[in-house]
Amino acid sequence: MNDGDLAKYIPKAGDRIATVAFCRKANASLNTKSRKESILTRLRQRLSGEAPVEAPVPVKKKPLAGNANAKKKDRRVELGWMDFNEKDKRYKQVKAINGGGTRHLTIDKDKTVVEIKKLAEDLFFPNGFSKKKKRLSHYSTEIESSQVYVNSWSTVDNLYEESKVKILRLYLYTKRVNVELSSEEEEAEMHLTSTPTVDLTGHESHASTEVQDMDDIVHQEIDLEIIIGPVATEDVQLDDTVPWNDQPPQRDDTVSWNDLPPQSPGEPQPAPSTEQPPQGFGGLVAEPWNDQTLGERASVTLIIRRGHCLTDLIKAFTNPDILNTDVFIKMRLPNGKLEEGEGSGVTRDCFTEFWTDFYERCTMGGDVKVPFIRHDYQCEEWQAIARILVVGWKIARYFPVKLATPFLEEVLYSTTFSSLKDTFLQYVSEQEREVLQKALEDFDSVDSDSLFDALEPHECQQVPTKDNLIPLLSQMGHKSLIQAPMYVIECWRPIVVHLASVLPPDALHHVIDQKTPTGKAVKDLLQFPDVMSAPEKAVARYLKRYVGEVDLRTLQLFLRFCTGSNLMEKPIKIEFIETSDFERRPQSHTCGCLLKLPVGYNNYPDLRSDFNTILTSSVWVMDII
Repeated sequence: MNDGDLAKYIPKAGDRIATVAFCRKANASLNTKSRKESILTRLRQRLSGEAPVEAPVPVKKKPLAGNANAKKKDRRVELGWMDFNEKDKRYKQVKAINGGGTRHLTIDKDKTVVEIKKLAEDLFFPNGFSKKKKRLSHYSTEIESSQVYVNSWSTVDNLYEESKVKILRLYLYTKRVNVELSSEEEEAEMHLTSTPTVDLTGHESHASTEVQDMDDIVHQEIDLEIIIGPVATEDVQLDDTVPWNDQPPQRDDTVSWNDLPPQSPGEPQPAPSTEQPPQGFGGLVAEPWNDQTLGERASVTLIIRRGHCLTDLIKAFTNPDILNTDVFIKMRLPNGKLEEGEGSGVTRDCFTEFWTDFYERCTMGGDVKVPFIRHDYQCEEWQAIARILVVGWKIARYFPVKLATPFLEEVLYSTTFSSLKDTFLQYVSEQEREVLQKALEDFDSVDSDSLFDALEPHECQQVPTKDNLIPLLSQMGHKSLIQAPMYVIECWRPIVVHLASVLPPDALHHVIDQKTPTGKAVKDLLQFPDVMSAPEKAVARYLKRYVGEVDLRTLQLFLRFCTGSNLMEKPIKIEFIETSDFERRPQSHTCGCLLKLPVGYNNYPDLRSDFNTILTSSVWVMDII
């Protein structure tokens, strides 16, 4: 009987498989002699004097045993970089953001440690320089491992035989030696490692101390980790590597905007735009910027106060030259110390905090926002905000998706394509929206007083009727979304006009839809390991359930905790860790978009409680590991 015939009697596939397995097992037991029958057979043979026939004992053969040609000629090796830190007097792992990280190689098993050392030097010091412009000739190097003692004459096969590990892990240990540099070499190193720093936090008296601290941080493995609760250890974990391809800046001195080097006349200038932006208040003209020369321009590091991103960034971006400058961001804690975290995660977190404060303090509206006119924000401040929008998109792909689409279209394209009526319904409060939507569906069923109350805050000048309600809402939408913020639109147009070619109308709508988080979309971002144990599968199931149940605000906080941004950004890699009950809490690395989950959650409410405690906390401690 085939599977199709059996399906007529047993509809479920799993039941059919279990039934076939049971029948095969029962059939095998019938063909096998029972123990009682075998004993009786042997007794009869002895009584009759016949020699007992011994059943052959099956011998298991190892596949390819004795076949020398079947042996692997190559073995996998993980290679890392440990650099000696002069401040802490110990070796620390160099992470991927500084040119280190873990490299996965397939190496001939007969290669010696000397050959592996040469290979490691070429990997971490291509052409004699590391990613942080360190010169290989200034460092002593050797190969070590935490798994086995390493001799220079040992081969990869010998190390595997001695360590008995599944994957061999080796490290290139480097330590700076005292080398006398010529004047030309010193000047070259100063040129390679100097990046201006603009401190907007008013800590001039501690400038020299902060610069020294930042220079020390540069030589450490810099990453951003968000931790709530007790910290188990401050030592570096050798197998904890977060990949990140961007390059953070190095810095030596603190300068003001006026000290930035001007662009020389011989340098190529960005081509002027062929578009003619409209002349608005004050005769504004478009500010050119060229996204193609991002790596060739001057760079500057901004020091921003945590909790004051709105005012500090506006102050920094009042300079038009920042559009042609590579911007890096450091954050200062409320206690006056610099955060040790640095990289793309810090940048995304800074822009997230800025636009969150901007929505609260400089806009009006419900689900969508529109800037409103403030007496303390003149053209200079509004143009600075436009530059923040442009630079945020260029370096972090952050876009203020909560701004009303017709407003953005008017800024970018000088016209609107989206429905003013539909956007106005998102602009009003939730209670007003319910009344207006009910009136659009059945005008006679809505109480007239409720309808007047919903329209009165928006200065409606006509009596709404069944026939004029739709055009009336469109007119009010145009007034609230376009006419009211027209001064802001005119200030922004010369700055963001060049984004119109990068973001045409269709692409603008796609970006807004793609970056707006939803429960299903965030679930799709989660990347779990290919192989998981039963406890890990349970925790993964709890996390998916949590993401699917929370509201939009909590979902945005979850994304910011994992990636630094409250928008849909990069995939979130999940890593499971073993912790004690006291130390159990989720951890994240925003630069690598990595979420570490303890496997000690026995039920869903425990995971939900820990995440809610972290996400609703007003303080996230950011540190390096």
